[in-house]
Amino acid sequence: MLRYLARTVRSRSWTLSALTISGVAVGVASVLAIQILNRNAIAAFTGSVRAISGPADLSIVPKAPELPPDLLVRVLETPGVAGAWPLYRIEVALAEDPGRFLQIVGVDFYGAPRYPLESVPEEGAAAASRSESRSVRDAWQEALTVPGWIAITPELAAERGWRVGDRVAVTSGARRATLRIGALVDFRKRSPLGTRDLVLMDIAQVQDLTGHPERVDQIDLRVDPGKSEWVRAELQRKLGPAVEVIDAEETERRAEGLLGAFRLNLTALSLVSLFVGAFLVFTSTQASLVRRRAELGLLRALGATKAQIWFVIVSEVMLLATIGVALGIPIGYAVAERNVSSVSATVSNLYLLTEIDRLVLPFELYLLAAAVGLGGAAAGAVWPGLDALRRDARALFLDYPVHESARRRAPLLALAATLALAGGLLWYRTGGSEQRSAGFVLGFLLLMAIPLYAPGWIRLVGARARARGFGPGLGLRNLTVRLHTVAFAVAGLAAAVAMMVSVTSLIASFRSTLVTWVETSVRADVYITTPSWSRARDDAFLDPELLAEIERTPGVAGIERLRQLRAASDQGEVRISGVEPAGSARSFPLRSGDPETASRLVWEDGAALVSEPLARKAGLSVGDALRVVSHSGPVEIPIAGISYDYSTEGGSALISLATMERLFGPGPVQNVALYLKEGTSAERAIESLRERLPDTPLLLRSNQDLRNEILDIFDQTFAITRILQGLALLVAICGISLTLLVLARERASELALYRALGALRSQVFRLFVGEALTIGLLGLVLGTVAGFGLALILIHVINPAFFGWTIRSDWPWSELARQGAVLLAAAFAAGIYPALRASRLSPLELTRDAS
Repeated sequence: MLRYLARTVRSRSWTLSALTISGVAVGVASVLAIQILNRNAIAAFTGSVRAISGPADLSIVPKAPELPPDLLVRVLETPGVAGAWPLYRIEVALAEDPGRFLQIVGVDFYGAPRYPLESVPEEGAAAASRSESRSVRDAWQEALTVPGWIAITPELAAERGWRVGDRVAVTSGARRATLRIGALVDFRKRSPLGTRDLVLMDIAQVQDLTGHPERVDQIDLRVDPGKSEWVRAELQRKLGPAVEVIDAEETERRAEGLLGAFRLNLTALSLVSLFVGAFLVFTSTQASLVRRRAELGLLRALGATKAQIWFVIVSEVMLLATIGVALGIPIGYAVAERNVSSVSATVSNLYLLTEIDRLVLPFELYLLAAAVGLGGAAAGAVWPGLDALRRDARALFLDYPVHESARRRAPLLALAATLALAGGLLWYRTGGSEQRSAGFVLGFLLLMAIPLYAPGWIRLVGARARARGFGPGLGLRNLTVRLHTVAFAVAGLAAAVAMMVSVTSLIASFRSTLVTWVETSVRADVYITTPSWSRARDDAFLDPELLAEIERTPGVAGIERLRQLRAASDQGEVRISGVEPAGSARSFPLRSGDPETASRLVWEDGAALVSEPLARKAGLSVGDALRVVSHSGPVEIPIAGISYDYSTEGGSALISLATMERLFGPGPVQNVALYLKEGTSAERAIESLRERLPDTPLLLRSNQDLRNEILDIFDQTFAITRILQGLALLVAICGISLTLLVLARERASELALYRALGALRSQVFRLFVGEALTIGLLGLVLGTVAGFGLALILIHVINPAFFGWTIRSDWPWSELARQGAVLLAAAFAAGIYPALRASRLSPLELTRDAS
C-alpha cells in the first residue's frame, strides 16, 4: 500500500492538491495570526515589566491611586526583606511627533539593581574633547547629576537616529522638558520581549518632570531565600488594604484578564475561518475519491482491506495538510505583521498596556499550527473516508447511489438541525443564560446547523426549478441531482457568509449605538487635553495657571473640568472621573435610574454614576454602593444611576470633582471642555487659544473633531476582522471552483452526451458559470439567514456577557447588499476555470477517466 500511496500522490490532480493545501494554509494562517497577536500583546507588557523588575521577587502596587510616601521605610524595616527600591512609570510624548510615546521609568539608582548600561563613545562636539570611551561608571554618576539624563535602548536609538549626547524634547501634560541621552541600556539582555520604548531616568528627575515630587507607583523588593510567601503575607498585613503585594505571575494574569474578552473575540472569529477551511479539505478529499472511486472499488474487489484503504486516504490528506501547515505559518505571520499596528493601538489606547513593537513566534505556536492544520484536515477527511469505506466494492463503481442517499437524508438532517437549535434555545431560556459561555454555545449550534440545513435547502429550491434548455433551471436541477457534492460547497460558503453578515452587522450596530452615545455625551464646543494624556492619564495634567488663562479666552462662557484616576474595587481596577460641570448641573444618558434624581445626587450628595459594563460584571444596581480603595482605606460611594459608557470594557464611575477631592485628596485636572458664548465658533476659539498659548503642548479639538476621532479609533479597533472575513470568503470561493471541477468529473458522460447532441462549447461554458452563480446564491441566502441569527447572538448575548455594553440592532442593508454583489462576482470568477475545462474538451475526451 505504500507504493500505491506514492503513486496516488504523484498522480493526484494538481488542482485538488492545491485547494486542499490552500484550505489548510488559510485555516492555519487565520488562527495563527490571531494567536501571534494575542501572545505578543501579553508578552510586550510582561517583557517590559521583567526588563525593569527582573531581579525582584515581589512588587508592592497601590490599590488607591498612589502609594503613601513613607511606605519604603516601612518595607525596609520588615524582616526578610533583603532590598527594596521605588519605581515611577510615566509615558511622555515626543514634542516633534506627538503620536509617539516613551515609557520613562524612574528608578533609585542607589538602591535598584544595576541595569545593563553599555559603554559607548560620546558623539558630536563632546566627543572631540574626550579621547577615550566613557565608562559605565561615568554614566551612572551622570544619571544623578546631569539634568534630564536618560538611557535609551539601542533599538530606539537606531529607529530615531539618536546618539548619546543628543537632546530630546518631550511633553508631559502641559509641561515641556528637554532630555539628554546619556547612555544606551539593552533591556533585552534581561527580557528579549521588552519594548524598545523603555527609557531609564533618575526617579527624582521624573517626579520633577511630572510635578509629583513624592509620587511612587511601585516598590520592587528582594527577599531572603525561602521567605517569599511569609514576607508577602507579612507585608500585606502590615501595610493595610490600600496596597497590594504581588509577584510576576500575578502581574501577567492581570494583563491577560484585561485583554481576555478582546482576545477571545478575535480567537472565535479566526476559528470560523478554520471551520470553513475544513469544508474545503472535505470537498477536495471527496473530489479525489470521486476520481478514484472505481479504482478503490477495484482494490476492494481484489482483496484490499478497509484499514488499508483508510490508511491511503488519511495519509494522502495528512501529507497535503503538512504542506498546508508549512505554508500557513509564514502567511499567518505576515497577516499578524500587517495588522500589528492596529491591534497595538487598541491594546495601548483602550487597555493602557504596552505597545507591540516586535513579533515573535514561540515554539508552542508551531505546535499549535500543526495541531490546527492537521486536526482540521483530519476532521475534513474523516467523513469522505468513512463514506467510501462503508460501501461495498460494487457501489464504488457508481456515484448515483451516493447522491440519492443524500437526497433521502436531507429532511432528516434539517430536522436534526431544527431540534438542536430548539434545544439550545430552550436551554438558554431555562437557565443557560446565566452561563457566560451561553452565547458561544448558541453560536456553535447555529454554525453546526448550516451544513445540516444545506442539503434540504438545495433540494427545496431545486424541486421548484424547471429545466428549459441550457438555462438556470437546468443548472439548478443538475446541482440538486448531485446533492452530495454540492451541499458541502454551499455549506462552506454559507458559513463564511454567516460570519461576514454577523460581524458586519455587529460593527454597524455598535457604530450606530456609539454615534448616538457620542451625540448625547459630547456636548461641549471645544475639548482641551494634552498629547501625552491618552497614555499617561492622571500624570498628564493641566497647571492651574494654564486653566485660568484658558478661562480668560474671549468667547468662553463656561469651563468643565475633568480629573481621572484609577482605584481598586471588589471588581478590579476602576477608572473614576471627577467632573466639575460648567454652569448648571449636567445630566448623562442612563440605562437605569431617573436622570434628574441621579444628577442631583451626583452633584449635590456625593453619589456616583456607574458604567454599564461595571454594573453588569459586578451585579450592581441603583441604590447599591460602589466600594473602592482610597488612601485612607475602603470607601463606599452610593450609586445614583447606571450610565451608558462605550469608552472602556472595564469598570468606570463618574462622581463630582468635589467628591473626588474629599475621598482621594486634591489633585490637578487633566482635561477641560469649553462652552462658548453664542456666536463664537469653535474654530475661532481654537485659533485664539493657540495664539495665546503658542508654546504649550495642547490638543485642541472641536466637538465634531472629537467625535470623528472617537469613530476613527472604533474603526481601527475592528480593522483586523475584515482580514478574517476575507480569508474565510477566499476559502469558500475556492470551494465553489473545486465543486464544479468535481461535478465536471462526475458528469463526464452527461456532458459528452450534450456535446454529441449538438450542444455548443459556449452553452456548456454558460451552464457551468450559471451553476457557480447558483451555488453562490444558495450559499448567500442560507448564510445571510444564519448570519442574522449569529449577529443577534453576538449583539445581545455574547457582547453583554463579555463586554457589558448595550447595543441596539442596526442592519447595514446597503453594506450587506454590496458584500453580496461582491460575493456573487467572486462566485462567477470561481466558475470560469472549471467551465473552460469542461467546454474545451471534445465529447470523446469528456468520457475518459483522466481529469
